[in-house]
Amino acid sequence: MDALEKYFDHYVINARLKPTFFVVMPFAITTLAWCSEAQELAGIVLTFLISFGVMAFLSNLVSNKGNELQARLFEGWGGAPTTFLLRHADRTLDLHTTQRYHRWLEAKVPGLKMASGDSEVNDPYGADSSYVSATNYLREYTRDKAKYPMVYSDNVAYGFARNLLALRRYGIGVASISIILNIVLLYSNYRGQSLDDFMNESTAVILFGTGAAGASIILMLVFIFSVNDGYVRERAIRYAKSLLAVCEID
Repeated sequence: MDALEKYFDHYVINARLKPTFFVVMPFAITTLAWCSEAQELAGIVLTFLISFGVMAFLSNLVSNKGNELQARLFEGWGGAPTTFLLRHADRTLDLHTTQRYHRWLEAKVPGLKMASGDSEVNDPYGADSSYVSATNYLREYTRDKAKYPMVYSDNVAYGFARNLLALRRYGIGVASISIILNIVLLYSNYRGQSLDDFMNESTAVILFGTGAAGASIILMLVFIFSVNDGYVRERAIRYAKSLLAVCEID
């Protein structure tokens, strides 16, 4: 991790690279279980990947896939969370809070006129445009991570969740391959022995092999059942609430 921090900022490491590491974790665990020397080589391999721009490429690739997924998610959700939270018709926030946010944003953003309830109904595109403009302003207004730590941390958490979902099918694929690989390696060590001999003489092999297989199964189940649209939506709404809450404290 220290090597990464020399070349990449906190957001890139936590929101883009960590989802990649999460995806390859089953294979990494399997490699370490069956090849103890791999731990000594890990730092060398990481330095090599950084030096030749592989990690930077992966960061950009993950970001692109995350942005593509985000566009599809927002379309399915009826807009970005920051947009629909500012709508009069939305009930995620209470009406009085929404109105306070509108007044604060109108006072802060030169020339911005937030939509009324009636204009939101009559011209939803125009209303959403004002909400998007207000959100763009807020994102720039809260760039100072030290001043707005909650906004930043929730943004990182959302970025991680979004990018992890974008890599979901790869995560399931890597975990599946790792499970099969562990089973094959366990069988190859068992072949030709009686079960009692195998159990008595290959305790370490059994522990490491079954442990790696079990970890791969757990990670595959996480990708299948936990990494989904709902998971990302929850993080997205939390980030949107943190961003809009700035209207209360400044």
